[in-house]
Amino acid sequence: MSGVIFVNTLKMHWRGAFYWGIGLGLLAYYILVIIPDMSALSQFEAMAETLPPVFMQLLGASDAAMLATPEGFIGFGFFGYALLLLAVYAVLAGLNVTANEEDEGILDIVLSLPLARWRLVLEKSAAHMVLTLLIVVFSLVGLLLGIQQSALELNTGRLVEATVNMLPGVLFMIALTIFVSVLVRRKSVAIGIVAGIIAASYFMDFVSKAVTNDLVQVVQKFSFYTYYDSGGVIVNGLNMGNIALLLGITGVLMAGSLWFFNHRDIGL
Repeated sequence: MSGVIFVNTLKMHWRGAFYWGIGLGLLAYYILVIIPDMSALSQFEAMAETLPPVFMQLLGASDAAMLATPEGFIGFGFFGYALLLLAVYAVLAGLNVTANEEDEGILDIVLSLPLARWRLVLEKSAAHMVLTLLIVVFSLVGLLLGIQQSALELNTGRLVEATVNMLPGVLFMIALTIFVSVLVRRKSVAIGIVAGIIAASYFMDFVSKAVTNDLVQVVQKFSFYTYYDSGGVIVNGLNMGNIALLLGITGVLMAGSLWFFNHRDIGL
């Protein structure tokens, strides 16, 4: 029956997503309420001014004054690291689609059922993407609760947009993990490749903020983290071009996963 795999995946993994959502929501709440009043941001600015300009750029701020604004502070304190934390969840979720069962030697048993291969990948992937949405919603709830208790004056609409902006990046990492797992079969190899791509992407974006070299700026274009642009979104709103690019690549990766999984042997 269509949808059985989808529903079963939700039942098996909703608790993990729930705990991730609670954790990220609490972090969002804490980051907002940690500032008792606006004078605390002034002290934060004074401390930041003692750092070399290169450190400001690495933190995603043009100067200490920008980092000490409500938008700059939440952009650095929460959104700057949220996607990096969610990378762990994304890899674990992606491995749950085929890699874990194949590594345990039970995937061939699952596929012995009257079940099309493409349905297994598609429904399990869709379920984990829905669970990702659950985590992002919890993050937003934490932000909205925190802003009620916070001394920071933030645009609620921008907070919503910055939270929604996390979704394309996480979905991309899930799709990347699924694609690599289908391609290389071995779980340990897949983890190494995906972790390397995520780490390299973060590093390229990190370095490009401090170095103005033309080559570095070109290399930055290959970093998916660049298109997350959390600092830009919290100030200027969603960049639909960046979102479309990440979602487009996610779609290509999913299509590739379906094709390769449907045309290869299952590891025993």
